[in-house]
Amino acid sequence: MKLGYITRQDPNDVSAYSGTHFHMYQALQESFTQVIPFGPVKQSFPLFPKIYGRLLCLGTNKIYKYQYNVGLAKRAAKLIDKEIREEQPDALLASLMSPEVAYLKSDVPLYITTDATFPLLKDMYNSHSNLHSKSVKEALHLEQKAFERATKLLLPLQWLADSAMKDYGISASKIEVIPYGSNLGLEFEETEVTTMINQRVANTSLSLLFVGVRWEEKGGPFAVEVIDALQKMQVSSELIIAGCDPEIPANKSYIRKVGFFDKSDQVQKEAFIELYKKAQFFIMPTRAECVGMSFIEAGSMGLPAIGTKVGGVPEAVLEGETGIVIDGGESAEEVAHRIAEIWKSKDQYKMTANSAFKHQRDKMNWKRWGEKVTAVI
Repeated sequence: MKLGYITRQDPNDVSAYSGTHFHMYQALQESFTQVIPFGPVKQSFPLFPKIYGRLLCLGTNKIYKYQYNVGLAKRAAKLIDKEIREEQPDALLASLMSPEVAYLKSDVPLYITTDATFPLLKDMYNSHSNLHSKSVKEALHLEQKAFERATKLLLPLQWLADSAMKDYGISASKIEVIPYGSNLGLEFEETEVTTMINQRVANTSLSLLFVGVRWEEKGGPFAVEVIDALQKMQVSSELIIAGCDPEIPANKSYIRKVGFFDKSDQVQKEAFIELYKKAQFFIMPTRAECVGMSFIEAGSMGLPAIGTKVGGVPEAVLEGETGIVIDGGESAEEVAHRIAEIWKSKDQYKMTANSAFKHQRDKMNWKRWGEKVTAVI
């Protein structure tokens, strides 16, 4: 069976969209006879929609997202239709690009996967919360049309499935929930993870790992409050910050910044993975999150995670089973006490760590994703 794989970025680029397109492509190639990449699919002539948007928002503080421009979407669909006629695939999988496939004319079965719906983005992210009404109208129109056009939606979270049903009236029978995997490109054996967990337990000091490029949005300040609280409790602990360079008071020697890691560079990638291996907990008390790839990556190494009750995090981190899901009303001191309770009971820590690994291995991995997607298509 020949599958056309449609992406906005190059699926051979491991850094594109945090590696999601690349790992999807690898998983699909293991199952289909032939996978034809239709990406990168660029929205042609974006200059005119950009100018239109600026004129539309003139004198207001609103934003017009040209990516949702209907005319641009129609032109992208024409380019994709042309490639479909040339390659003649048996089926199509569009990854994270609903606008571009909304106006496809081809009758080849179309499957769509995405890590968010527009209504959820609008409610969660600042980048989508101050849009001009025209932009909102176009975005909703394109997503509705794409979802209705699709043979099936292959969504990584029930949270997204609920939105597709509630916000667009998509039937549950048209949706398959198939979780994504880790973008680290590694699958660890249970024996390897057991060794990692035993080494963590043998360490007398507690290390929290924070990974995020956007410090404020990913809850960095709250992570600092948590480590401060652990210090006040006289728990030997440190916070390691990767991916960004926030200002940290010099007197907080228990906070260490290690900078940004380019995962397309093998040396930097290995150093990045070592951070996960040696930490005792992964912490990202994010204020906005879709799939929560970092939590999945932590789980692949049996690393208990601390996240917040937002977006897809509660599906990536199971409260009380694979880690801690912070409710909006919990203080940093309360979270610190919960961490300390798990840590001081070595049996409980091991149980939590093993559950984190098994949750990722059995449910959230690309091999399983590829197999399920193949079965559906």
